Amino acid sequence: MPRATAAWILVLAVVGGVLFDIVVPGNAPGIGMVVLMLALLAAAFASAGRAGIERMDPADRWFAPVAVLLAACTAVRSEPWLVAGDLALAAATATAAILALGGARITRGLLPAILDAAFGAVGAVMAGAPDVLADARPRLDGGVPVLAGSRDAVGHLAPVARGLVIAVPLVAVFAVLFASADAVFASLARAVLDWRPDLDVSMLVERSAIVSVAAWGAAGLLALGVGHAPRFLNDAPAAGRGQASETGRHGVPLPPPAPGAAPLWTAGQAPAAAPLPRLGTVEATTVLVILDVLFAAFVALQIAYLFGGHDTLDAAGITYADYARRGFFELVAVVVAAGLVIVGLDVVVGRRSRAQLAASVGLLVLTAVVLVSALARLRLYQEAYGWTELRFAVLVAIGWLGAAILAAGYLLTRRQTRWLLHVLGVVTIVAVLGMNAVGPGGFVAEQNLARAIDPSLVPAEGSTGLDGDYLLALGDAAVPPTVAALPRLSAADRLAAEQLLIARSSDLRTDPWVAGWPAWNLDRARARSALATWQPGSATR
Repeated sequence: MPRATAAWILVLAVVGGVLFDIVVPGNAPGIGMVVLMLALLAAAFASAGRAGIERMDPADRWFAPVAVLLAACTAVRSEPWLVAGDLALAAATATAAILALGGARITRGLLPAILDAAFGAVGAVMAGAPDVLADARPRLDGGVPVLAGSRDAVGHLAPVARGLVIAVPLVAVFAVLFASADAVFASLARAVLDWRPDLDVSMLVERSAIVSVAAWGAAGLLALGVGHAPRFLNDAPAAGRGQASETGRHGVPLPPPAPGAAPLWTAGQAPAAAPLPRLGTVEATTVLVILDVLFAAFVALQIAYLFGGHDTLDAAGITYADYARRGFFELVAVVVAAGLVIVGLDVVVGRRSRAQLAASVGLLVLTAVVLVSALARLRLYQEAYGWTELRFAVLVAIGWLGAAILAAGYLLTRRQTRWLLHVLGVVTIVAVLGMNAVGPGGFVAEQNLARAIDPSLVPAEGSTGLDGDYLLALGDAAVPPTVAALPRLSAADRLAAEQLLIARSSDLRTDPWVAGWPAWNLDRARARSALATWQPGSATR
């Protein structure tokens, strides 16, 4: 890559490493994640410049704003499992945006090409800065690297960037040694570094390591945005260099790169993989028909006993309630496995027949009935025992699976199942954003508090009362509805709820994990506001 670009990437990577150290260690995910994501994408677009924007396929321009939106969800919700999902999807979509700047096609790319690009992205982050450091070094006319910079601006910038990368860990080591040897120096160091109140000088080595690792990975990732893949991934026979790859994995043709793009892989360099096994349509149809018969028998039982209300005690020796609650997760697994079988057979069959298509569509329809059965069981289970975050997530998963079945049916009939993963990726993003919009912790707390206040909402065989321990586990999102519901709770439930509020109030005041500005979060802000209006025992006055 051009020396000026490499030097610019180094500077941005070091700045990014410092920002990562400020935002991430010691802070709960919050507004700092938005700042970090905006900084990463701004650095990528600044490094790629106008050429990168022109290389980007217009169909891939949605990745960057969606990455910011997903990162912003961590500044709204505080549930750890949901925040982890937000961050994982935000990282994936941000990486896709950076790959698109480098010329990769994601939205309209075939799956083998996307897998190759993903492999390249992981390799680039792990390979880190060496290629960028090498390209940033000033060179003689013959291309030989030299240590002294030229008189132009780039010549001054590149050595400074390299010096910063090398100096940061050295300065940290020597500072620790000096602080250990001299109390006055240690006091001065603490004063200089007072921007981080919880800093101890002995942590400098650890922090410099965090900065270095973050900068290392950022340099490799930003290099992808200018169309540069790590050299160790592009080591191939000379005869293949400089030619665009015509095929990806499994011999599937790749779409041509966007105008002006430098392909991440050159001919012969994409990881080799064995061709997919092929299966005859008769064999595939046989498998599907047998599964159709099995699923039809199960569906018939569901219609008779789950939906029709036949006597389960006589048929199976269990009550209807136990029958309805049994095997819920197994049914979800059945739906997933059935979908994999249908799509997998469609992929490996060389020439699909009408009989295979009919059997596949029939199995999809029967699978949809199984999914409805799982939904009915979840509803009965929830009515009996109340809501949990797991049951909320499973409800969303059922909706996701329903969308997957519809998408699979449509793509099967059009012989376009190769796009199924693309569709499921979009559905996943929509589902996660939807969960963030609802707020699982607050929703579950409101529903369970309503059951405690009004026992008529609970079926005769259901569990009444308030589970104070679980309410505490819901965290900050549960605080506002709990404060609002206190006057209407029974004495025992009110006592359990007040214990939750006292414990959470103490945590919000004293826990450094949620005290810094990077940890600001809407759920935590609402919890603090609700607690500010409440005093222990006020509900009984």
